[in-house]
Amino acid sequence: MAKKKNGPGFWAGLDQRERMYFVLALCCAALFFTVIAAFFIVRGDLSAAEKEETDSVSSSSMVSESGYNKDENTINTEEYSSTILAQTDDAGQSYIDETLFLGDSNTARMYRMFDYCSYDNAIGSVGMSARSLASYACVQFSGYSSYKTMPQAVAIMQPRRVILTFGTNDLDPSYSAASFAENYAEGIRAIVQAYPSVDIIVNSIPPIGQKHSNSRLTQTQLDEYNQALVELCQENDWKFLNSAEVLKDSSTGYAKNGYVESSDGIHLTSAAMDVMFDYIRTHSYITEDDRPTLTSAPAHIGDKDVSVMPSVAATPEPTREPEPTEEPEPTATPTATPTATPTATLSPTPTATPTATPSPTPTAEPTASPEPVLTYWDEVIAPTCTEQGYTLHHCNEDPSKDYRDSYVNPTGHNYVNGVCTNCGAEDPNYKNAGDTTPDSSAEADSAPTDEIS
Repeated sequence: MAKKKNGPGFWAGLDQRERMYFVLALCCAALFFTVIAAFFIVRGDLSAAEKEETDSVSSSSMVSESGYNKDENTINTEEYSSTILAQTDDAGQSYIDETLFLGDSNTARMYRMFDYCSYDNAIGSVGMSARSLASYACVQFSGYSSYKTMPQAVAIMQPRRVILTFGTNDLDPSYSAASFAENYAEGIRAIVQAYPSVDIIVNSIPPIGQKHSNSRLTQTQLDEYNQALVELCQENDWKFLNSAEVLKDSSTGYAKNGYVESSDGIHLTSAAMDVMFDYIRTHSYITEDDRPTLTSAPAHIGDKDVSVMPSVAATPEPTREPEPTEEPEPTATPTATPTATPTATLSPTPTATPTATPSPTPTAEPTASPEPVLTYWDEVIAPTCTEQGYTLHHCNEDPSKDYRDSYVNPTGHNYVNGVCTNCGAEDPNYKNAGDTTPDSSAEADSAPTDEIS
């Protein structure tokens, strides 16, 4: 069979002009792909250079500590076993809801940035130190014309317990652990005086990253402060929550990877908050609820910060709008003092202080019907032998806004001859002198007796 003859090839089938166009097309395609390849190669080099530059800038703004010994100030849990909260069953969300969290920026992040608690059970002032706890007025309540201190806020909010997390802003090479603990104790005692029924839990200062943005902070001093805190709690019969033990990397002593913000190495991340709140619920402290009859508390609507933390300021998240009134505030709580930091920057949370530039319009305030003016009269309830005393602030316009503060401990019985001179109650341990038979012999003198001299 004869083979089939093939036709002319592709190239042979083209005339001279077609061949010229074909070669030109191939050259254009080659040039196009060369340009694309060069673009990605150069772009990749630029990206690497930009990343290297960014890393260099970031690295240059961070500091690290030299000579840190993670074992130097390790807390002896056996020595403080009666003070450090031990592991318990998970107390659940109700335990968190009954607790008022007080602290600095890490506490502010709990409810301003993350959803671990709310304005109902947390007060955080960015940049605040423990030494300002007793005096810095930073809490804003609905119906009040001025800020309250945290101790005053505790009396108004009437929580079952408080967990305090302060100390990061106190760290300073010139500020000793003893001075820190002494000043912290002054603030805690102000809380106890304002509301004696509250349980006190002092949380450990969270660890910082091995690299961080503040040269004043060292993990060495932070460990010293935590050691001082657990000793302080033991001396005053307060409880110590050692949450730092689950936030620390056991091999380095610093915060675990991912537990502090990479931008500063100081503030806790959401991952760290997850771990810490799990620790709080599983190291609970639940005592008998001996609070007096609770009253309706005004809404916590804002806080005043000492300084503005960028990561908080970038996410202003007030869940409640301020309700400013011209109500003359009660004066029964004597612990209020002028703010300790007069130059403090207000937080992003809305405040009632009019600082805006005057507008040509008559007023920018009343956009709705104005709040009623609230006035109060005070009733002082004296303590009894067994019951607390307090000041009851009666609202003339709205009884639901009544509240109590300035609690005074019970006086205790004053027994004289088996009877309390204050309330007439009988001493159950009192034994009348006439119930014993007088001794009449030397034998009786030597006989054993149950009486205590």
